[in-house]
Amino acid sequence: MLLCPKCRQRLVKDGNRYRCINNHSYDIARQGYVNLILANQKSSANAGDNIESLKARERFLNSGYYKPLAVCLISLVDKYLKDGSCFLDAGCGTGYYLQQLLAGSSKDISFFGTDISKKGVIMTSRKCQSATCFVGNVFHLPFEEGTLDGSMSVFCPYSAEEFARVIKEGGYLIVVTAGRKHLFELKEIVYEEPYLNKEEGYKLEDFELIEQFNITYTMDLKNTEDILALWRMMPYYHTTSMIDNRKLENLDRIDCVADFLVSVYQRC
Repeated sequence: MLLCPKCRQRLVKDGNRYRCINNHSYDIARQGYVNLILANQKSSANAGDNIESLKARERFLNSGYYKPLAVCLISLVDKYLKDGSCFLDAGCGTGYYLQQLLAGSSKDISFFGTDISKKGVIMTSRKCQSATCFVGNVFHLPFEEGTLDGSMSVFCPYSAEEFARVIKEGGYLIVVTAGRKHLFELKEIVYEEPYLNKEEGYKLEDFELIEQFNITYTMDLKNTEDILALWRMMPYYHTTSMIDNRKLENLDRIDCVADFLVSVYQRC
């Protein structure tokens, strides 16, 4: 079901590599992942989240602050997917949510994880050894048409056309985006004019929205390191001035709202 990124022919696992009929070959790295992205499919040699953002995400997520979201994703996968399904984490980051699915799902599912960040995929493959992990671009997914029973996209860029191409008719896409109040208390400290998020799911012509709800709760951020890790893993950090970002450095505790909009779509 995986495709060669060069010629778009099916890849077959051959020992410690994947090979297509045209003899294009992709080695499986010692960490367990395979690189299925072409140079012209990424903006730079080190595309995706940098190591600072990845380490921040690893620290924060491993502290359990977003565990309610992970529990929700497990319940949705078990609700909509059947035994024998193939499911992709499109934009897996450090692999936190994929790891939670592997450990918590009651279904016999073949899991895949992809991200444009090689460092992120390495982190994912180390903790998700039973999943197939590869470096890839969500705008050029190396899957045959209609081969996935489902996918999830958690705070990631997306291609409506690619999801429509690779998810089979009747399959599911689980999407997580920011709710209106997400991290508002941190914004109040950083910005002179804090703002609520524009709450919206994905625009998907070939999918029907079948379920949508918010997960909202208050996090007790207990130390400066966790507060900074949360902020540095968010896009806000990269679009905010250094002076404003530093406003959080002396904050040692805060109650902050986590607000996630969860949308479930079905392929028409």
